[in-house]
This record gives sequence, structure tokens and C-alpha cells, in this order.
Amino acid sequence: MGKTSFLKSNRGASLVLVSIYSVIVISLALTLVAIGSMLLSDADSVKKYNQAYELATSLSTRIEELILNETSDNLHKSQIDLDSFIADPATEGDIVPLTSGFGSIPDSSVHAVISRKTGTAGTYYVLTVTATAAGETYIKTTEYTGSAASGYSKR
Repeated sequence: MGKTSFLKSNRGASLVLVSIYSVIVISLALTLVAIGSMLLSDADSVKKYNQAYELATSLSTRIEELILNETSDNLHKSQIDLDSFIADPATEGDIVPLTSGFGSIPDSSVHAVISRKTGTAGTYYVLTVTATAAGETYIKTTEYTGSAASGYSKR
């Protein structure tokens, strides 16, 4: 019996079907592994981004408390004079970058800058907080109007 008669008599059909099923199963397994690793990679990236968000929001909230003076009985006098802070040659509106003390968040840093801008409605201040956690960066920007004497408010 030759090779062609072996396949024509359907004796080799089961061998061919087993081979096809094997290829399909192996392909599906490899596809599932690839999809699983992509999902885990995306989840890790989201976690790092969330950590950067938390760092930026936390520092921004604390600085805002000082600017708006929400923790004091005197709500109209800021604890920070933004004009003096920006004009100070030692700071020039730059808050010292924080690069440690964030617990279990690897390769993290937070940096805040206060700047003065002039627009059609007058002068306003911009607080920009940039946080990085393991390569993911989040930038939070808040604008304020007013003065240290009369108090600041969000724009």
C-alpha cells in the first residue's frame, strides 16, 4: 500500500486530525499567554500612574491649604505670600523637589512650582505639581487669584 492509498482509505485521517488539533491547541495556549502578559503589563502601568496621581494630589492639597488658609480661623490671610515666594531669589517659586520618603513607591519624586501669570482678567498664580512613580508621570495644575492680604481663591 502506498502513501496516497493510506490517506484515501481514511486510515490516516485521525493522524491528520490529531496534528491539526495539536496545532490549534498550541496556538490558543500561546495566544492566552500573550494576552495575559499584556493585561498584567497594563495593570502595572495603571498602578504606577495611580501612585503618581496620589503623590501629586497629596502635595497639591497640602500646598493649597497653606495658600487658601483653610485650616485657620482667619480665612482671609494666606500662610504664604505668593508674590514674595516667587520674588525670593532662593526659591523663585520653585519648591524643593522631594525624592524620598514615599514608602513602597519605587523611583518616585514630586516637584512643585508656583508661577505668576498675567491674563485678560489680571494677574493670577499657577501651582504646578509634577509627580513621577516608577516612570509614570502625573501633572496637577491649579490656578489662584487674589493676594496675601485679601486672601487667595481658586480661579
